[in-house]
Amino acid sequence: MSTVTVAKKDFKAARRSKLLWAAAIVLGLIAAFVGYVSGNAPGPDAEQVRALFRVLTLILGILLPIVALVASYLAIAGEREGGGIKFLLSLPNTRRSVFVGKLLSRNGIVAGGVGFMYVAAISTALTRHGAFPAGVIFGTLLVTLAYGSAFVSVALAMSSAAASRSRAIAGAFGTYFVLVILYVFPVVSVGDIARWLHTTLLGADPNPDLYNAVQYTSPYLAYRKAVNLVLPADMRQIVFMSSLPDDISYGSADTNEVLPLYLQDEFSLVVLAFWLVVPLLIGYLLFERADLE
Repeated sequence: MSTVTVAKKDFKAARRSKLLWAAAIVLGLIAAFVGYVSGNAPGPDAEQVRALFRVLTLILGILLPIVALVASYLAIAGEREGGGIKFLLSLPNTRRSVFVGKLLSRNGIVAGGVGFMYVAAISTALTRHGAFPAGVIFGTLLVTLAYGSAFVSVALAMSSAAASRSRAIAGAFGTYFVLVILYVFPVVSVGDIARWLHTTLLGADPNPDLYNAVQYTSPYLAYRKAVNLVLPADMRQIVFMSSLPDDISYGSADTNEVLPLYLQDEFSLVVLAFWLVVPLLIGYLLFERADLE
């Protein structure tokens, strides 16, 4: 059984999940609703469609990690607890082929959910506006797929390290809280923690760029910044306001350029690449060394 065969078998098994189908339907309904509501907004049709997909990225920034984690956190941990991993490895398979096959299938599931949402959004946009700004649509789609894949990588790494479902579930919840919730509902902001350590514990002068750099390690903020790369200047999100001079206004073309290199929109690609690659390497090493008996 090859890597592709493992991926096909796993994809067929995972797509029977009612929870994943429900998530895809919910995403599609959200896209259709946002597209319908956007039809009442003023302005040119193409501009309204761009604004529609900008709103969708804000929603996906919060919801897509949930879909990716739910789709992937039991990819290997579930097989280990249920004994299926022994069957997979009893055939002419290596651990690498199983690991890569699981990665391909879970990425395919998440990509299918995103694709379903985009089809719903595009259909509604064409019906309501008759406009198709391809650059924004396909640009946000590619960035969103990379964002979803980053969380698949994280979930698969945790699944490789977990010997039981309970540990995998705890890891998925913890990951979502640390990488997303702390940046959406900053009850205890990561930037505030960095500021406290820097100014109170170390007694140094405030440095907003340093605190924002610490926050930029989150794939959620990296996704928001990466979306700016495919949006018009007047629609881009200002994420690190505290690092901007007072004379820079919202939507200014100079907003990104005045930031340090490590806070600019382009650096988001480095952050997303880190979350795509590093968790996979760690997860694969853990899976290779795991005692599956």
